[in-house]
Amino acid sequence: MSDKDLVTALRAGDRLAAGQVYDIYGTRLYAYCHELLADPKMSADALRDTFIVAVNRIRELTEPDEFGAWLYCLARAECVRIGISDDAPADAAGAARGDRLARLALDVYSMLEPEERELLDLAFRHRLVDADLALVLGEDESSLASRVTRAQSGLETALLVVLAARTGDPRCEEAADFGRAFDEIDGKGIPVWLQAATKHVERCSICGDAVRNRRPLRLFEELPHSFMPPGVRSRVLEALRDPAGAAFAEQIAERAGKFDEAGFPTGGRNGGASSLRKWIVPSVGALAAAACAVALIMMMTSDHPTPAASTSSTSSAAVTSGSPTSSLSTFGELTASTSASSSASKSASASTSTSSGGQVVAPNTSTSTSVVTTTTTTSPVVTHTTTKPPTKSPTATATTPPTTTSTSPSATATTPTATSSS
Repeated sequence: MSDKDLVTALRAGDRLAAGQVYDIYGTRLYAYCHELLADPKMSADALRDTFIVAVNRIRELTEPDEFGAWLYCLARAECVRIGISDDAPADAAGAARGDRLARLALDVYSMLEPEERELLDLAFRHRLVDADLALVLGEDESSLASRVTRAQSGLETALLVVLAARTGDPRCEEAADFGRAFDEIDGKGIPVWLQAATKHVERCSICGDAVRNRRPLRLFEELPHSFMPPGVRSRVLEALRDPAGAAFAEQIAERAGKFDEAGFPTGGRNGGASSLRKWIVPSVGALAAAACAVALIMMMTSDHPTPAASTSSTSSAAVTSGSPTSSLSTFGELTASTSASSSASKSASASTSTSSGGQVVAPNTSTSTSVVTTTTTTSPVVTHTTTKPPTKSPTATATTPPTTTSTSPSATATTPTATSSS
């Protein structure tokens, strides 16, 4: 069946269509997921979710001829969501066991950067043309073509010199020296090593002829994919056909997020293999900085006790006390506690932290002083507080005694007898 026929069958709700799609694309999509995730179980999960999204959102694909690239793009989006690995699959060596040339190709391929590995894998092992590569990766077709050419040249050079060293090829001793040096460097030294080896191959007639005639890239193209665990097919198809899993399938399909005008998911495109990790690190730092800011505001607030009227609300006291419990509160909890304090007392809005645009704002000291001045002219309570010994904060000395209590938000403003214990 053609891709157009498969799309038509899926849109018509054909119960056999999903199995037909799996038989054509399932093995390849699993291999692609495994190259990105380097874990069999996570790769099987990504493949299952890819098919769930495909079946439930097939109507968003505008061009049925792009169905194959669309499936690869769905799979990549699921792998990006899980977290793409920087390492080549560890069990890929099992597929190359006993084949010296396959093992050589795997060693060279594993030392490349993740972005180059993915590009080479899609272009030469999955046989995607430049147009499909552009759809899967969300990049310009012309720039991708040049990237593929550079990656191919680098891989061929590396394969050639390592092959010359491991097979004892005497035709170019300098190339063999580069090959022997490969086994002595780590991944960080590969770019420099590869650049030097490339320059040699470009100016050496012997090595240039060897690349054209021996075509070392075939070692990589024929490298077998990792073995798919048994039961993956039945697990994927059961997830699509089981009526009890309808709610789960709907959740997976909704989680796929937004699709562009052509019906391709935007979540797995326009980003390298390590894009998710690059986002996670700054996000964790931002959360830590936000937590430190909240704790700092809590400590600043605890150094300046609020007037007696603001202590009438329990939630307001929790925010201004600077206790460990309040310092662990989220921004939403701080906002809720501030709103509760404001509704309980008019003066609390001037003495406690407030939330503006999702950010915690430090208390306004000048506003609190204005409220205290008004209280001094209207209530004899302040006259009594001037006899108390000074505290660490001059502002607090002129406002409220340390042991002043209040039973209601309006008690301080209306009852002259609400005084401190001394």
